[in-house]
Amino acid sequence: MKKKALFLAGLCAFGLCTWEAQAVSLKCISIINMEDNDNVPTGYEVILLQGTLMFGVAPNAVIAGANENSVYIHFNRSFGNVNISIYNALGVTVYSTVVNTSVQQTVIIPITSTFSGTYTVALNNADGYAEGDFDKD
Repeated sequence: MKKKALFLAGLCAFGLCTWEAQAVSLKCISIINMEDNDNVPTGYEVILLQGTLMFGVAPNAVIAGANENSVYIHFNRSFGNVNISIYNALGVTVYSTVVNTSVQQTVIIPITSTFSGTYTVALNNADGYAEGDFDKD
């Protein structure tokens, strides 16, 4: 029983874990970047990314921010090829690309031609996904 408790405590150290009694299963969601304004360039608001892409990897391995003109994404480690998509509130894709994070660590996506509203930036690869919302005024 002690080994199981230590294992669960270790999992929780890497992400947020919730216990579902009816399903008797453990679900973990890893937080990619915390609310730390020192990690995004001046003029960008932090995008809080959540998902499984980073399970077991330290926070801030991916940093994201947005302003009125662009979305900034920086990979502090390689995740191989990552699909980056931006969706509007209706779920319509307004931007999509694939980035090889072994070669390109920083991506700046222009959003000057998009309307005001709430958008979702989604990152995914074979190892998982992460997403976060941002507002454009």
